[in-house]
Amino acid sequence: MGRLSFRERFSRLYDLSLFKDKSVFDMCQLGWGEEGEACRWRRRLFAWEEEVVGELTLLLLNVSLQVDKDDRWLWTLDTSKTFTVRSAYNLLTSQHPIEQGRE
Repeated sequence: MGRLSFRERFSRLYDLSLFKDKSVFDMCQLGWGEEGEACRWRRRLFAWEEEVVGELTLLLLNVSLQVDKDDRWLWTLDTSKTFTVRSAYNLLTSQHPIEQGRE
């Protein structure tokens, strides 16, 4: 979801989920919807939480999982898209120093 993960965007559902260790692919395999195994919660959901589940479900309907592709992180600070210590160092040293608050 761009720069925001599903966990961040739907943090309340994540907190209530019984499947915190599952990937989106695993959850899709379990099945979404009211009868799906993916929708198992620590407690019964409030009405507004059920609306959030509906929002999540609509988003996932448009997701096309690519089983033949590896799921991996991309390091966007380097043209190779691979993490390097040099690129992390350059990021850290290029930042303006944080000013200390004055009393």
